[in-house]
Amino acid sequence: MEKQKSFSALSYLALLFFPLASFATPPPPITQAQQILSLKEEEAQQHLPIQIQGVVTAADPSWNGQFFIQDSSAGVFVDSRVQPIPTPGTLLRVTGVTEPGAFAPIVGRPLWKAVGSSSLPPAKSVSIEQLVTGSEDGQRVQVQGWVHSARKEAGQWILALVEGSSRVDLMLPRNFEPPISKFLGAKISTAGVPTPKRMNYNLRRLVSVQLWLSSSDDLRLIQPASPDPRSSPPTPIRSITQYSIDNSPGRRFLIQGIVTFHSGDTLYLSDATGGLEVRLAEEIAPKIGDEIEVVGFPIVERGLPILVDAIFSPTGNQGKVVPKSIQSVQQLRDGYLHGDLTRIEGQLVNILEKPSVLNPSFTTLTLAVKTSEGVVTAEFTQIYPEKRADRFEIGSQIAVKGICYTQTDHEGSFQGFFLLVPSLADITLLRPASPFTARRLALALAVALLVLLAVSLWGRHLLTKNLGLQGDIRERNAVLNERARLAADLHDTLEQSLVGLSLQCKTALALIPPGGERAKHHLEVAKEGITQTHAELRRSIWDLTPQALESFDLIEAMTRVLKQSADSAGLDFQANVQGDLPPLEAFLKQNLLRIVQEAGTNAVKHASASQLGLQMILSPEKIILSVTDDGVGMSEAARQPDPHHGFGIRGMQERAKRIGAVLQIEKGVPRGTIVRITLAISPVLSPEISSNS
Repeated sequence: MEKQKSFSALSYLALLFFPLASFATPPPPITQAQQILSLKEEEAQQHLPIQIQGVVTAADPSWNGQFFIQDSSAGVFVDSRVQPIPTPGTLLRVTGVTEPGAFAPIVGRPLWKAVGSSSLPPAKSVSIEQLVTGSEDGQRVQVQGWVHSARKEAGQWILALVEGSSRVDLMLPRNFEPPISKFLGAKISTAGVPTPKRMNYNLRRLVSVQLWLSSSDDLRLIQPASPDPRSSPPTPIRSITQYSIDNSPGRRFLIQGIVTFHSGDTLYLSDATGGLEVRLAEEIAPKIGDEIEVVGFPIVERGLPILVDAIFSPTGNQGKVVPKSIQSVQQLRDGYLHGDLTRIEGQLVNILEKPSVLNPSFTTLTLAVKTSEGVVTAEFTQIYPEKRADRFEIGSQIAVKGICYTQTDHEGSFQGFFLLVPSLADITLLRPASPFTARRLALALAVALLVLLAVSLWGRHLLTKNLGLQGDIRERNAVLNERARLAADLHDTLEQSLVGLSLQCKTALALIPPGGERAKHHLEVAKEGITQTHAELRRSIWDLTPQALESFDLIEAMTRVLKQSADSAGLDFQANVQGDLPPLEAFLKQNLLRIVQEAGTNAVKHASASQLGLQMILSPEKIILSVTDDGVGMSEAARQPDPHHGFGIRGMQERAKRIGAVLQIEKGVPRGTIVRITLAISPVLSPEISSNS
């Protein structure tokens, strides 16, 4: 019974977990290389199992154990890290998982075992142009082309194989020393495995390829190289792409000329017939002015001749090329000046920093020169010239010497041209810019606009200020009118009443009979109080309106004010005037009059004086007014400026400060007081003072 229960429980658990066990079963392994290459990147990232068998087609010690294997379906890269690596022709059984690789899917985490040896699979015949697409990556292929150059890097020979405009580097076996003279310029056929040479890893994009040969037997000569051109006289530059019955893609030419320009692996040569662009096999360029011999392969790119994969040797001579001038636009359209040292003259119209036409990844200095043939641009080949062209001002006449570079479309039709300028030394200043250049006129216009803007803002400020002043004047006139009305009312009513009372007191005194001395005394006191009140009222009326200035000039007004004060108190008065009164603003006259009036009032009230005097010393530069009395005088403390003084002295001090005058209170000799006001006359009165007044 217990065994039956146990069996039932086991059966139940088996039924429960059977679907999970079925789900966890791994997929069957991939057994063909073509299936690996057919995976998309996302599928290859799933690490699908691999179990394939094939022959090693390419391996190199520099690959750190990695190799290519090919079965009957295709070839694939094996990312092995096991040393020693298998040699080409070894038959292997490889297990691993799929990985996306840098360009195509590969075998990752491999384990391999040699199971024998085999001949290499037959090579698929393709073109070099097909190789560049990357579709044959890892497959054993056969290509043919012309050997343009040979170089040795890290003990390994590399041949550049060219077919039309496409090229591929042949990576020869490391233990193979090829007869370079036999292959250079020859047409060959070769078999190998193409691999990426340069990659854009971020975009998984192929830039260039190289073909790895597993054996020297993979090289086969199809057409021998043409004779070494150095055994014949140099070919004129103008004729290298002209018709010849001996022309072939593998024919090399010998050119002799003077170096007119060089940058990196590119230089320009000139001989008596013209100029030519030369691309060297190595980035070792001679100096400008050297005479050299160059051997290379001519090609036509966008309808223009170029000598590529060139090797140069110096002749030991130096030369100087006379720059040519542009005779006509048709001369440029025909490409007659392309690659030749050319000189232009014209007016500098612009200086720019923009991407280079030949290499847009670099920003360089470009000059725009207006010539008789139109506007020509001159581009410096240096990223940043050794000196800026600030010394060449826009509008100046300059001469520019450089390489004429003709721009064409894909069919070779003329699109334009520009000059390649090696350095600023190739620019000559012929005539400085006119003072009235467009740049200077624009600058002057900008300055004029700024001045106009400043004047407009200042005018607006003055207008706003004048409007405010006009409002202040209207308000002040209203106050003055009201004060004048009040003064007139006081004069016509209260003053007349006081005059009447004074007359009545005088009449009453005359009618008092003898013996009424007591009544007469009271009447005289009343008459004296009325007289004093009358004088104070008249001073108040004077304070309310400057009628004296309206009716008289300043000298006469001050004289009348002090004389009236002296007459009201029974004092003798004398005035002394020296010089002529200069023109003064109304507010200056009014404040001077008030100070003099207040000084006279103080003398009448407090000095117990018998004489009152006014002295005026007048000149165009200065006014000095002195109010004197022969009274009891003032103490030293009372004469010093003090905010606790009475209103009279403080008022005189404030008025003097308001108009920029100096107020001095001094002790008279032998007695009395001198109040002196000194005012310096300014040629132009400040508007702020007028406003404050």
